[in-house]
Amino acid sequence: MSKQDGLVFGGAGLGAWAAATLFYAAFGGGVLESAFWFYAINAFLAAAFGTFVFHVTARLRHVRRGKRMLPMLAFIAPGLIGSALVIGQFQTLMPSADPVSLGRYGAFLAVLFTALAASAFERPPQKA
Repeated sequence: MSKQDGLVFGGAGLGAWAAATLFYAAFGGGVLESAFWFYAINAFLAAAFGTFVFHVTARLRHVRRGKRMLPMLAFIAPGLIGSALVIGQFQTLMPSADPVSLGRYGAFLAVLFTALAASAFERPPQKA
């Protein structure tokens, strides 16, 4: 993977994580946490969005399916660092949020990062 690919995947990952975090900050306390099923559906939709962004980036950069592990790590690294910063300063960044929201935000991101990691293990199609 080239440095340019690393920057592209890192930037795309930062954008996907930022969108998911801003979505959670805007709708987490009032809407997402009002019902379990609504929260779960939105967590999976955020994971689908992040996975979609990763795969579009991989296709635009012409990364083969069997070689997507390192790009996936570059994609999620900014989100993991950003998540640690947000979780560490959760009450400062989201003062109106319930303290229980911290764990729910963590679970929201765990679903996102797990889906991304699972998609990177996708095997290339076997030729007959």
